[in-house]
Amino acid sequence: MTAFDDLLVVQELDTTTDQLRHRLATLPERAALTTAAASRDDVTARLSDAEARRSAVRREQKRIEDEVASVEDKATHVNGQLYGGTITSPKELEALQHELDGLHARQHDLEDHVIEQMELAEPIDEELTSLAQELETAEQRVTVATAELDVAAAETTAELDAATARRAETVTTIPDELLARYEGIRKRAGGVGAARLAGNRCEGCHLAIPSAEAEEIRRAPVDEIVVCPECDRILVR
Repeated sequence: MTAFDDLLVVQELDTTTDQLRHRLATLPERAALTTAAASRDDVTARLSDAEARRSAVRREQKRIEDEVASVEDKATHVNGQLYGGTITSPKELEALQHELDGLHARQHDLEDHVIEQMELAEPIDEELTSLAQELETAEQRVTVATAELDVAAAETTAELDAATARRAETVTTIPDELLARYEGIRKRAGGVGAARLAGNRCEGCHLAIPSAEAEEIRRAPVDEIVVCPECDRILVR
């Protein structure tokens, strides 16, 4: 094999590594993980919203219960005044009884509000339980998707490393001038810097070369770098 034949091997390896890098970046397992993570994040957001609503209900219930306790304390104090024997004025006693009745009515209303808050909390608690289970399932899917991506990525990376190592070994047989020329052409020609001349056709651009030019290329010295007149890629005869 000549250095030009080795150059075609390098071209094949470069094409392979380009494909492997693209595969690594676009693994279906990567998309599956993105989908699973997005689903988990959606559940997490809904769970956070439900927790915020539950906290608001809990705070309101606690506020009302504190007010109930305050009203109860005040009612107890008024009841003590009413029946303690220290106040004998009928007018004052009547006022205390009226105040006590009002406090009992207020307490009753507040207790109804506490029950309302408890009723509001029930469906939210059920929602939280459901969302917690949904989040657990979503987390499991993320874990599975992550493991599957790790396996697929490791397999592709191993192929990429093998191709890279083989390329590094192969380029040692190629003259620096030829390799530099190839890499420059490859960079500006869509990843293909060298191609076989098959008959009168360049396998790089797949165009036919006029017979006279093709014959001139074939008669060129074996160590001369010749290029396709159509695409400017190095031709290997």
